[in-house]
Amino acid sequence: MRRKRLIVIGPLPPPIHGVTVSTALVLANRSLHRRFDVEHLDTSDRRSIRNVGTWDIINTFGALATVIRLLVRLQGRKGVVYFPLSQSTPGFVRDSLFVLLASTCRWRVAAHLRGSDFRSYYDESPPLLQRWIRFIMQRTDSIAVMGTSLRWVFRGLVCDERLVVVPNGSPEPRHVDVPRDPHHVLFLSNLRRRKGIIQAFDAAALVLEQFPSARFTFAGTWEDEKLEAALRHLAGQFDGAIEFKHAVHGETKDRLFASAGIFLFPPVEPEGHPRVVLEALAAGLPVVTTDRGAICETVIDRETGYVLREPEPPLLADRMLRLLRDRELSQRMGESARARYREHFTQEVADRNLASWLTRVSLSMDQPGTEIRAKPQVGLGGE
Repeated sequence: MRRKRLIVIGPLPPPIHGVTVSTALVLANRSLHRRFDVEHLDTSDRRSIRNVGTWDIINTFGALATVIRLLVRLQGRKGVVYFPLSQSTPGFVRDSLFVLLASTCRWRVAAHLRGSDFRSYYDESPPLLQRWIRFIMQRTDSIAVMGTSLRWVFRGLVCDERLVVVPNGSPEPRHVDVPRDPHHVLFLSNLRRRKGIIQAFDAAALVLEQFPSARFTFAGTWEDEKLEAALRHLAGQFDGAIEFKHAVHGETKDRLFASAGIFLFPPVEPEGHPRVVLEALAAGLPVVTTDRGAICETVIDRETGYVLREPEPPLLADRMLRLLRDRELSQRMGESARARYREHFTQEVADRNLASWLTRVSLSMDQPGTEIRAKPQVGLGGE
């Protein structure tokens, strides 16, 4: 019996952000390739991350071209169409066409929500668009969220039987022979306001007032030139204790993780399951973060780091100072972080979870009563 087809729709880097990295990892998933004939329908936009989810002529024509290419791909042997679900009107309009075409052609449709803004997007939409969103959700065979704590996003929109939990994983970091500096704090993300860059900077300034030997590295792509200029100007008063780097990749990123003693990531706005947090756990770093998305299911407060309700600079600074002043505490939390990663968040675990879910979706084509919900093999509370 021939394997079913799997059409993976999604963008690839650059630019680097959660969805592009996730698509690349899905396409590299060996478990999927053993079970499906995997095809990729590329939706990449090589421009800045600022263009994601916006209306412009390039995005509009790109979306129409993708829809046409999908229609061609849907001919012949059937299977599953899998895509990351958008959380803005431009992206969702395109996604809804994917769903309508695939379901009309009698393919199974699986959508993966990699953030947690979708509920806000739905609630703030006009009534007519809300009706359209509900209609499209009903035509989608199964939807995955990043954590058990995010199931509420689809409450009233998707029945429980079609909602699953499929979190991210992260590849094992490469070994790099660099000394670890317990006083080095790393912030690694796109340097955007919603990622907590301003609160993290303010917390760093508070730490340096009490612990001058600390040093901070902020690495990532700036949201805009105005923000960059302002923070670089303020950093000048700290005599090099606060350093900014461009986005880092590969061995350079691994070296940064290996050399740091603490990872700081206090997002302000909703998140999904930030892969950078998993990378920090994999590197054996205690994480100082905020309760956004599935972070609270990933970082265990007071065990693998600290999870704050809000990114308040004085509280962030307090947690970092505890770790900076107590090396034994920092080391113990780092070891617990590494152990949690190895048990729950390796890329191999994530690959198996994704393959298991999509296999169940595909089996429902031939066996309509097949239970799509599958408990992920991770410590996130399952279903």
